[in-house]
Amino acid sequence: MTETAIKIFAVSLACVSQLSIAHAQTDVAQAEQDATWAIGAGGIRSPAWLGSSRSRTDFLPYFAFNWRDIVELNITDGLSIDLLRGSAWHGGLIGTWRRGRSSRDLGELAKAGVATLSHTLQAGVYLEHVPVKNLTLGASLSHDIQATGSAYGNLYIEWDIPVLKPIEHSLTLNAEFMNRSAMRRYFSVPADTAAALGVQAYQPSAGMSGTRLSYEAFLPTSRSTGFALGLHWTRLASKPANSPLVRDYGSKTQRTYLMAFLVHF
Repeated sequence: MTETAIKIFAVSLACVSQLSIAHAQTDVAQAEQDATWAIGAGGIRSPAWLGSSRSRTDFLPYFAFNWRDIVELNITDGLSIDLLRGSAWHGGLIGTWRRGRSSRDLGELAKAGVATLSHTLQAGVYLEHVPVKNLTLGASLSHDIQATGSAYGNLYIEWDIPVLKPIEHSLTLNAEFMNRSAMRRYFSVPADTAAALGVQAYQPSAGMSGTRLSYEAFLPTSRSTGFALGLHWTRLASKPANSPLVRDYGSKTQRTYLMAFLVHF
């Protein structure tokens, strides 16, 4: 996970650097004043692979950058660049990543021939509308940069919960969709693998992959430090849940927990 995050930082920071340099030529002092950074470290506990009933714990190097709420980058949500910059409408470019699965993650399933998957980077677009204060409605489309043919769509609603001093927190409900390539990449069971596992072959079509409810919070411990917390509960939809990988060897309920200590400046 750390290696992948570093790759994302390298690509994303290259884009951010170009924007920052161009802006600095006209208003260096203002750019510095409007840019905020946060660095830190913590841990994340998440499913060993998408659909798994087992969990893994990883070290989480945390990084976040925000420039005027136009360019935002962090390790959990990736990169976003707001090109609309409206009061009620936001939209532009996004970049993120998806974790694959290793033979260590799969365990005995790898010996039966279940394929390992490499981590992938995604690029795409997003559109958000803020109908009332503290409420955001959004949609995004993204595609693997690698030649997997996988594409993803998301519909989400985010509520910035009124501040319970000193805690800042939010709730997000997300519905994700996958095209056929993405669905089969994560949940298909080819005939030879099915025979080794003693199950029926499975080749899902495009459709909804699941819904996720997320709670994120920041608890300051001083003017420049604090703890970031993330709780994510995912329920896989029928097509992923009907895969023998999930039905017989995993779980359609997925949970992820993360916490990190941050220093911001």
